[in-house]
Amino acid sequence: MTRYGRVCWIYMMVVLLSSCGWAARPGETLLDARDDFTQRLRWHDCNGAGRYLAPEQQKTYLENCRVDEDLRFVGVEAQSVELSDDKRKADTVTLLEYYRLPSVVVKKCRLRQEWVYQQGEGMKQGVWKVVSPFPELP
Repeated sequence: MTRYGRVCWIYMMVVLLSSCGWAARPGETLLDARDDFTQRLRWHDCNGAGRYLAPEQQKTYLENCRVDEDLRFVGVEAQSVELSDDKRKADTVTLLEYYRLPSVVVKKCRLRQEWVYQQGEGMKQGVWKVVSPFPELP
């Protein structure tokens, strides 16, 4: 191996090994996931919000979302987050303010959700998923 080849090999190893330390830890990415999920709820982005739900919850949520086209969120406020010791599970509370057309009466609901961190495969970043069912809003 030439000197240039050795230098390139060492440089590549340093870059690869140091990049492992740059990966975000599960607890650090939860708030971003929760905030994006709640914004997608607010803007009635069913498919976008549905991506945060575990597969067993996603199908029912998407069906209800398509049927309930008259549901409008006027406020989505994150209230609390409790992260487990291992930072791979979290319980969140979000205040939803909504109305259902043709009514203009705003109702409130505290949405409690359990989130679980699902480890990514290989070099892929893991993702947070909601494992509790999305409630039917009265």
